[in-house]
Amino acid sequence: MMKSVKNIFFMICILFVIITGILAILNLNFLNDNSGAFTVLFSGIVALATVVYAILTWKLVSETKELREAQTEPRISVIYQPREEWINFIDLVIKNIGLGPAYDIKFEITPDFEYRKGHFLSELNFMKKGIKYLAPNQRIQFFLTSMVEDFENKIKKPFTIKVIYKNKFGKKYSESFVIDFSELVGLGQLGEPPLHKIAKNIENIQRDIHHLSTGFHRLKTIIYTKKDIEEENKQLTKQIKTKKSKKVKKSSL
Repeated sequence: MMKSVKNIFFMICILFVIITGILAILNLNFLNDNSGAFTVLFSGIVALATVVYAILTWKLVSETKELREAQTEPRISVIYQPREEWINFIDLVIKNIGLGPAYDIKFEITPDFEYRKGHFLSELNFMKKGIKYLAPNQRIQFFLTSMVEDFENKIKKPFTIKVIYKNKFGKKYSESFVIDFSELVGLGQLGEPPLHKIAKNIENIQRDIHHLSTGFHRLKTIIYTKKDIEEENKQLTKQIKTKKSKKVKKSSL
């Protein structure tokens, strides 16, 4: 922006010099006779250039201020998100996606959402009292509802969560988010997330180790004493000698 301002001002100055040079070449006497008028004219051009420069500088200052505010501005996002283990389990995620911290966060729910039979979202403690502070990229995620229960009623009744909060200078922000579960109709889930498979396998390993340590499952072991080993060696030696004697008899025949 500053570069464009300098370019415009520089072009006006060049234009002023060019016009002066042309008039001087065409008629020096005419320029001398009307020097007062030309002085007024050129003064007006300089004044105009100064005004343009001041306006552009003001715009630059305003944009710089807005950019600085954007770098410290909070922005609260509220979304619903199906859980990885099962698409019918829904989490509510509240996150500060801005670059600045958010203060005194309040929530308004219209109409109220019955997340479980006889239990409403507005009754949750942080929904009633709000959140005092949410750092940049900080999130609050919790289980909201199961779409297995009262599915038809939930998809027919979207609700709105209005969030009101402040930045560190006390400036207020307000934004509304529509939660519409009908968007999930027709979606499916294939397979199982790898992390959950790993967790299940670890649980199975832990259970097997526990069974072994408590004697629930016993290892089958075969125990050899020194006497058993010596007896086995004698029988093996005897078998070898018998085979050799048979070979000798055959060769003699």
